[in-house]
Amino acid sequence: MKKYIIIENDVLFISQRLKEIDKDYYIIYSLDDRNYQVHVKGQSKNSYAFTIPFSCLDERTIDYALKTRSERQDEIIKEIDRENEKLQEKLIKQQVEKIKEALCQ
Repeated sequence: MKKYIIIENDVLFISQRLKEIDKDYYIIYSLDDRNYQVHVKGQSKNSYAFTIPFSCLDERTIDYALKTRSERQDEIIKEIDRENEKLQEKLIKQQVEKIKEALCQ
C-alpha cells in the first residue's frame, strides 16, 4: 500500500493557492515515490491529476497547474505541434549540412 502525506498547509501557501485554481485540488507527498502530486476530490475512479515536476512546492507549482489545465488542451496541442515543426526543420537542416560536407570532400 502506498504511503503518503496530505499537504494541507505549507510555507508558501501553495496548497491554498491551488484551491483558488480549482477548489477540489489537494496536494499529497508520496513517501514511496518521493514526489508531490496534485489530486482532485470527487474525480471518478482516480483522484490523480498530475505529479509536480519540482522537488519543492513553490510558484512553479502554480504556474504548472495553470499551464496543464484541461481548458488549455487545444493551446497545448498547438504548442507541441509548433515545437515539433521547429525540431523537424532543425533536423532537416542538419541532414542537409551533413550531405553537403560528404559531397564536398
